[in-house]
Amino acid sequence: MHHLKTSLFALIFFLIASPVIHALNEEKEQGFSFDINYRSVRIPVKIAHHLVVVPMRINDSPPLNFILDTGVNTTILTEPLIAHFFDFPIDELVYVLGLGNEGIIEAGMARGMTFNLNNITGRDMNLIVLPDGVLSFSEIFGFPVHGILGYDFFKAFPVQVNYRNNSIRVYRTSNYRIRRRSTVLPLHIQNNKPYIDVTVVGADSTRIDSLRLLVDMGATNPLFLNGTFKFLTPETISAYLGKGISGDLKGEMGRLKKMKINGFEFREPLVAFPQEEFLSVANLKFDWQGIIGGGILSRFHVIIDYHEEQIVLRRNRNFRRAFQTNPSGIEIVAQGTNYNEYMVSYVRENSPADEQDIRTGDQIIRISDQEAARLSLDDVVGLLNQSPGTSVRIEILRGNSIYRRTLKLREDI
Repeated sequence: MHHLKTSLFALIFFLIASPVIHALNEEKEQGFSFDINYRSVRIPVKIAHHLVVVPMRINDSPPLNFILDTGVNTTILTEPLIAHFFDFPIDELVYVLGLGNEGIIEAGMARGMTFNLNNITGRDMNLIVLPDGVLSFSEIFGFPVHGILGYDFFKAFPVQVNYRNNSIRVYRTSNYRIRRRSTVLPLHIQNNKPYIDVTVVGADSTRIDSLRLLVDMGATNPLFLNGTFKFLTPETISAYLGKGISGDLKGEMGRLKKMKINGFEFREPLVAFPQEEFLSVANLKFDWQGIIGGGILSRFHVIIDYHEEQIVLRRNRNFRRAFQTNPSGIEIVAQGTNYNEYMVSYVRENSPADEQDIRTGDQIIRISDQEAARLSLDDVVGLLNQSPGTSVRIEILRGNSIYRRTLKLREDI
């Protein structure tokens, strides 16, 4: 797995436009259930940027790609053309609150939908359909991604995620095997979202804090903390933190000395601090301590069990991998029909890319003597995220001019 290309951070809160939705069709059987009498079902998934993407059909659609995200409630369709093409019945409007400057967005609600994931069916489901242009994931994955699947799924079954073999296993009940060397921890469910308790140690070792952090499978970075904890990391750099419903999210990034989850210890983990305005919407402040994202979760075999309110963690081979920032300073999105046109979407200030006059909007056409269009997004990202000290040659197209640059990768914190 390549190092971080770009972050996702799609925490979404909802204001309901009509009180009818609160009932959620209580008189009907609603939710996910197994279609076969199996103890568990294995589902192949795609793992990209520490995020899990599952194939799911909606009504009569072909398989669509949805991000598994413990940070959201109702299932979200981010590509409204899908709803139009398959004539999803959008019969109600809701207001979506996304953290950040954009505030409230008007979206559609389709009810009575059927979801299908490999012998598991969700009946009479609700689906939020975002307007066009609000949130597109495909360009940052390099393949089509159509939405987000969260609490609707996790409340139904224990879900095991294997980040090493690109699969999840869904259990009918909590009667699953807990393998040797696993650790079982309490999972605190608050407002349909899971939290665990951790300990963080500041960079100078003089401050130790116990925190309750959201377990967010939809966030790429290892850790996000509220800016009130910035004193734990006196050395920070400006950083692009992700893409949310309110647009690009920016802030600062630093390192803690340690972070502990029970007996698991992480040395010098990266921690992101979103800009203060990111934590407010429509003059409301959200009281949160922080988030554990995929950069930590992907170091384990994980079972998330809402029924028993527990999380099972077992180390995988990624556990001791060093935490590395983006050593080039470039964030890239994939555009074009085949997602093989690679555009610079962000350049970190004072980074190697910034020093070589790489600019937002430049198109990478060659990298390390290879034609970029013949490479996948993961390939391009991998070449830009090699070990610090590596020199990477790139050619960029800016307007009608081609420029050649050499980036010497480095770790800035």
